[in-house]
Amino acid sequence: MPLINVTLTPGAFDAAGRDKLARGLTEASYRAESIPDEPLPRSRSLVLIRELSPGHFYSAGQPADQLARGVFATWEVSTGVLDAARKERLAIDVQAAAEAAAPDQSRPVITSLIIVEVPEGQWCQKGHIMRLPEMAAISHFTHLHEALAR
Repeated sequence: MPLINVTLTPGAFDAAGRDKLARGLTEASYRAESIPDEPLPRSRSLVLIRELSPGHFYSAGQPADQLARGVFATWEVSTGVLDAARKERLAIDVQAAAEAAAPDQSRPVITSLIIVEVPEGQWCQKGHIMRLPEMAAISHFTHLHEALAR
């Protein structure tokens, strides 16, 4: 049940590539959070994509629009959902999704992923504080059912 905010460098992906990237990131979220193949839990994985305007991406203080395809993501997830192994797999899957979405290989694809774990009691939706047991019940985190049942 993550909220994934993505900033792309100018012209990094065409419309089809952005769609493919969003699908790839969504699939990565399903794997990372062990969300089963069920419509309702899967509908809660959200990806917001913004693209920088030309002339707004720099590397080492120099214009870099044409040097790389950048995918800079902040992945917000409740504390306790991802362990170290899931985070490692997520990093690999995000890079793979970005590379697969590139329309060609003329520029390298670089990713930067920041995982923000939202502390218990700090995630609100629809005017309601969402606690981890409730999130797990809605999203069906298969790896957390036994632990939260105790």
